[in-house]
Amino acid sequence: MTPNGDFASDQAPERLGAEPDDLQRMRAFEAERQTIVGELHDDLLPYLFAAAGSLASLQRQHPELESKLVQPAQWIDQAREIARRIMSGAALPSDFSSGPLVAAKEFLESVVLKSNDAKLSVQWVNLDASADFDWQETQTIAVYRIVCEAVRNVVRHAGATELVVSWQTNENGWTVSIHDNGVGLDWQTVAKSSHGITLMRERAAAAGLRLQIGAGQTEGTEVTVGQVTMASQPE
Repeated sequence: MTPNGDFASDQAPERLGAEPDDLQRMRAFEAERQTIVGELHDDLLPYLFAAAGSLASLQRQHPELESKLVQPAQWIDQAREIARRIMSGAALPSDFSSGPLVAAKEFLESVVLKSNDAKLSVQWVNLDASADFDWQETQTIAVYRIVCEAVRNVVRHAGATELVVSWQTNENGWTVSIHDNGVGLDWQTVAKSSHGITLMRERAAAAGLRLQIGAGQTEGTEVTVGQVTMASQPE
């Protein structure tokens, strides 16, 4: 980002779309995430359920210990819920037939935005048009992951009340933007060290897309990812 808060963009991709090696790399990355989901489900959750059951049994057998066991029981419940959220976020949707934005909306509304703590008004612009677009596989995965990560960042850090996720097309290609009215992004202290932003950059690059992040302390933050034709790229 420039000092006056204008857009800061990653280097423009050298080719339109993604090559087979990129597709294989993205599939391998997603397969690794699926492995993590399986390990959480098969290896971690059974122990958490067993621990919760053991604590409940102790509370019944030793009423005098109930007050001391309330907090550990709450910690286990919280750990189970966190594991479920990680599993939901790590796994790709089974149905991308309506495109990545529709899939992202369904996931975010069912998991990230479901809590009453997320007092955020979200507007989805041109969602129907995005569903009719002929998405490439790498673009689908990248856009889905980037939108989900950007919205999660808004919910966690922005303190925003309004968020707009929009899809636009023109003669130069298409763009997806995620814009909030929150506190803005302190680019110098956050952007270069943020794991989420680094992942968004890597996903965009792997899919041959351009990622832009704009930040302003009074104007919120905007994340834009899009396909840019060779003719529209700066020389």
